[in-house]
Amino acid sequence: MPQTKTARLGYAGIPILGYVSGFGMGFGAAGALYRKQEGFNPYRYELDAQTYFSLGGFQSHRLRFDSIDVGGLPLRLRPVVGFIANLSQSFCGLGMNANCDSPHQDFPNFYLHRYLEGYAGLEGRWRLQPLPHKIEFIASWRGSYYRIGSLSDSGPYPDSLYGNTFGYHASDGDGFASVLEVGLMVDNRDFEPDPKQGYWVEATVREASRYWGSSWNYVGGNLSFRGYWPLMPNKRLTLAAQVLLDAMLGESPLQEIVRAGGSGRYFNTFGGQEIGRGLREQYFPGRLKAYKQLELRYEFVDFSLWDWKFNLSATSFADFGVVAWSIHTLNQEPFKPAIGFGGGLRLLWDRAVMLRFDVGMSPIENYAPKFYLVIGNAF
Repeated sequence: MPQTKTARLGYAGIPILGYVSGFGMGFGAAGALYRKQEGFNPYRYELDAQTYFSLGGFQSHRLRFDSIDVGGLPLRLRPVVGFIANLSQSFCGLGMNANCDSPHQDFPNFYLHRYLEGYAGLEGRWRLQPLPHKIEFIASWRGSYYRIGSLSDSGPYPDSLYGNTFGYHASDGDGFASVLEVGLMVDNRDFEPDPKQGYWVEATVREASRYWGSSWNYVGGNLSFRGYWPLMPNKRLTLAAQVLLDAMLGESPLQEIVRAGGSGRYFNTFGGQEIGRGLREQYFPGRLKAYKQLELRYEFVDFSLWDWKFNLSATSFADFGVVAWSIHTLNQEPFKPAIGFGGGLRLLWDRAVMLRFDVGMSPIENYAPKFYLVIGNAF
């Protein structure tokens, strides 16, 4: 492809090597290939991929494409495909009653859950109004096939809390979730990959139904707000905040219950690399979710290397969350907000791709550190 001042190809990549409690040592790589073009922010097209393996029985692979103004229309399309094999997923109980503290030496897998998931999705955004107060209509479909077990064995671990809670039949939790979601987004951020100022608001509703191939029927709704406030005239110091409310009603497997709705998201309930940093993945599962996140971001250096420009920032953060297993158990669960906190580094590569390294802790986990290296800001 011809390279010009107004259109050029770029790439970013980083190896992943680290340790996460519960999953052990892991290795992989994350990278992106993108085309920057004048008049398109942050790029015209992007293809990003991430692959990860851990010695603790976890692997995750994802390929995602992002295209802006498809066919000259005010349309953004984001297809994604991926696969997860998780043999060491924590399951500590339901809602805010979840607790992994009690020892079970005779049953080493008591607090563990295993599953396979293959998924694909397509998200479309139709721009109704441009910046500075951009409004977009969102419509998406996601399909996830779940299998409880491993590649060679079906069903939950014997004598596990998950099996005691949901059953030991091989078919319990197996099936295909076909989910449609629609909503509106209002975006005033000054720069999508690394906002310094502005706001972002989104409201969506979603439904899984047997009418479009789902094994389960449920409905859900999501309301999210993000705000960014510069604390210095040069905008190097920024306070960022996110508030997220999510609810669902109906029949669904655990891995659908732990998901929050909204566009462009693939994360689980409180606990993990996106929300609840410092707690093990999906520590508190529930159909009702209320989250708040705060980050203080300071960009302390920017530099150029060959044709790339880099911006390096330091971040401190705190994540707060409350969940309930269902609307029927609200009066049976303690109201005790969970918290995770920590700090990290952000590397903005060529003003197109954000690489994020976080270290989180929580009193719930006796302050044992959790490490995360992923593509993209948490919000």
